[in-house]
Amino acid sequence: MSRLLGYMGQSILLSSAIIEHPHSLVEQSYAPREMVTGTINADGFGFGWYSEEGKFPGTYHRSTPIWSDPDLPRFGRVVRSRCIFAAVRNATPGFAVDLQNVPPFVHQHFLFMHNGAVEGFSRRFRRPLLEHIPEEIQAATLGSADSEVLFALTLTHLLGSGLRPGLGVESLQAALDYTLRAVLDLAFVEKARASLNMGLTDGHSMVFVRLARGIDANSLYVRQESDAVWVASEPLDTSESWREVPRDNWVTVDGSGRTALEHINDLPPKKEWS
Repeated sequence: MSRLLGYMGQSILLSSAIIEHPHSLVEQSYAPREMVTGTINADGFGFGWYSEEGKFPGTYHRSTPIWSDPDLPRFGRVVRSRCIFAAVRNATPGFAVDLQNVPPFVHQHFLFMHNGAVEGFSRRFRRPLLEHIPEEIQAATLGSADSEVLFALTLTHLLGSGLRPGLGVESLQAALDYTLRAVLDLAFVEKARASLNMGLTDGHSMVFVRLARGIDANSLYVRQESDAVWVASEPLDTSESWREVPRDNWVTVDGSGRTALEHINDLPPKKEWS
């Protein structure tokens, strides 16, 4: 499992997003409060950001614990962005502690994160899911974890729109919806547990989903400010403005900062997942 963070709003320093909160992503790496499985996130960390000058995101990844990186505080004081994705990783058993498996994952204009796991993924689901992914996307799938295949499915749906930035929140949401339903359709047959908190952004909009079957859903919260929106696995501070995202719900943030929570319809019932 992992702890995730998404930010969109006025331009801020990376340190303001990742380090300078009472319950920052750094603290969540060694003292998470709401993890469903595992007790620590020491198997790497990463973040991605969009600069004012370019349409492609920059990324920074390490396969070591976030608290052990001496460059992070200095880096965080000089990089500024209006859209940030960040994560600390607790590797799912069976998947390597490897730099290529550390979120957020990047392809062209897009950043993607996944907090969760699909039970028996490598043995039962990797091959049938890859059959739906074109070779050009498969060639860019370098890691071995289930998360990258989920991203590849998402990109496959976005191919129809040309993988362009600024597609709009509806297109990002449709791509994640395609992915979660493709996975659930396969997992339902064998009643395999699936935890599918995911996030996707193109630097203009961002979409998150909170969803699980056969296991408790990983936590997810949203905070709307006058000039920014935060989405995080755990609240970064004690402010009462944090709202828990209900299970089986979308969080969408459009280019104007408008935020909406929306229930996901027509999903396999939880009671039948046993």
